[in-house]
Amino acid sequence: MPGSISETVVDYVNAMTFADEDRLRELFDPRAAIVGNYQGGIEWLSLSDFIDQIKSVDSPSPDQEPDYEILGIDTAGETASVKLRDSFAGANFTNYLSLLQIDGKWLIVHKLYYLHDE
Repeated sequence: MPGSISETVVDYVNAMTFADEDRLRELFDPRAAIVGNYQGGIEWLSLSDFIDQIKSVDSPSPDQEPDYEILGIDTAGETASVKLRDSFAGANFTNYLSLLQIDGKWLIVHKLYYLHDE
């Protein structure tokens, strides 16, 4: 796995788990769209709306490890697609993150997710 891509994904999971707004804004391109299946409907969020939702959920204690697994990374040049399984606020998700290397830094430009019924 290319290290900087997986590091970006791990940073994303940690920032989301602990509602770190500043870190989330560093990891996402400001034009990113967050789109997915949520409770039977389609949700289409801006980065700011996504962060507001994350911040509205109680964060776990700082010593709790995030629950996630990187299922795959596919790259072509300065583009990458990551399949990620994670749990957030007691819900289980499959995520597809699109990343673009901009000025040597991997940024998330799109997040597509599915909320499992479990």
